[in-house]
Order: sequence, then C-alpha cells, then structure tokens
Amino acid sequence: MSLIVDKVSYKYSTGTAYEVTALDEVSLEIKDGEFIGIIGHTGSGKSTLVQHLNGILKATSGTVYYNGQDIYDKDYDLKDLRTRVGMVFQYPEHQLFETTVFEDVEFGPKNQGLDEKEVAERAYDALQRVGFPEEYYDQSPFDLSGGQKRRAAIAGVLAMKPSVLILDEPTAGLDPKGRNEILDMIRSMHEKSHITIILVSHSMEDVANYVDRIIVMNDAKVFLDGTPKEVFAHSKDLEAIGLAVPEVTYLMLELKEMGWDVDTTVTTVEEARKEILRAYEVKKSASK
Repeated sequence: MSLIVDKVSYKYSTGTAYEVTALDEVSLEIKDGEFIGIIGHTGSGKSTLVQHLNGILKATSGTVYYNGQDIYDKDYDLKDLRTRVGMVFQYPEHQLFETTVFEDVEFGPKNQGLDEKEVAERAYDALQRVGFPEEYYDQSPFDLSGGQKRRAAIAGVLAMKPSVLILDEPTAGLDPKGRNEILDMIRSMHEKSHITIILVSHSMEDVANYVDRIIVMNDAKVFLDGTPKEVFAHSKDLEAIGLAVPEVTYLMLELKEMGWDVDTTVTTVEEARKEILRAYEVKKSASK
C-alpha cells in the first residue's frame, strides 16, 4: 500500500516556444504512514510533483501507482483517488465556497454519496480534529482569519477520510503563532491517525521540526531524499541550489569551528539545547 512515482516527466506548454520541463523522470515511493516534507526553491518542481499524486496533472511520460494500480489506466476511478489522496492548496480561499463553514466541510462527503447523517457526522468530526471553534460553524468561511481558513480547508479534505493528506505551503502568510498552531495540529493528527502526510514547504525549520523524511527538489529532479539529519548534513550542496539548513544547524557548525565538540547534525532547537549543555559539561570537566 503506497504511492509510487515511476519515471514521471511533465512539461508545461508542450510544443510551444514557452515549453518548460517541470519534472524530469522523477521516481520515488511514499509508504503508508510517512510524514514527508518536500522542499525546493520556486520553480524546482515540488508543487507540480504533488499535483501528480492525485491526478490533478497527468504526466507527459511515466506513471503514478496508488496501491499497485496505474492511475492512468483508462478505467481507473480518479474521483475515488482524490478522496483517498486529498490535497489542501496554498491558498485555502480557493477551496472554500459554501455559505457556511459546516456546509463547506460537508461538500466532500456529500459528493461521496453518503447519507445526510453520515455527512454531518464526518463534517463535525473533521472540524473537531482540526480544533475549529464550534461557535464559527455557521459563519461564512470568507469571514474567517487566515488560520481559521486553513483549518476549515483541511477539515474539508479530512471529512472524506483520505489515506494521504497533501498540504501545499499550509502556513503561507500566517504569523508565527498561527504557523505553529497549524503545524502542531498536523503533527498531532499524524500521531493519532497515522495518516500519510506530505508537507510542501519553503521553511527549513518547519520540515526539520515536524517531518520524518525530506525530499529536496531541484531543476525538476529529486536532489536529496532522506531523514532531516541526512539531508541537512549536505549544507554546502543545499546552499549551492539556493536553499539553507535550519539556523540551529548553522549555530552548531559555528560552535564546532570555535573548538566545541558538538554534533553538527542537530536540526531542532531542543536538540541544540541538549547538545550545547552536554558539550558545556564536557568542556567544564576538562578544564578542572
């Protein structure tokens, strides 16, 4: 049970003077229950990649398999795929259109042909899972704050009970508090339900703190693929393609240059705190 991308290439404006290769024979496997971050500079192919995972875009060549089935087979049910592999776009207002928040979250389950009772139950459960305040259920989604819109959009996808949830820059435009709340909610949801989550982000700190695996896109190809520690160990390579490592990793590299015996693969603030305290105790003991 997984998503497999097999030598997928995709070109925009094929056959014209504006033809651009957005994906170039990309191959990878996404297993059930993974929490993956996809990073890369603007134009690297990351958003194009995730739009192939539920058939929004069709590959110019290559194919995508979901649970062993080729999603490009002529009799494959793409509508069913999009309920199983749900996507929340960068700008949630593009997904919100009903009169009230509750009706908006009900839209997906209704399209699945469920009865009214189950539709309402799914909508309520999804809004509860994302921590959406009940007093706003009957409010217009267009009157919500940025963070509330994100929660409502995520709930609308969760109400269809997908196995895979793709989030394209879910914290774009939010203040630090709103960003942390959304990401904490996503992590909690993953820990409780073990749903596969694919997070597209520009933030090195976000992927370092939350995901288990990072896929780095560059020039339409997979540049790096591994755990946060494995990927951020390639700081020079990342800088060469216009990316960076988390600030705490740079701090540890500087401490290493100053003679501190620290682990330079640290990627989170908590890891850095523990490592600096450990190195300080070692340094203090050595000076006695």
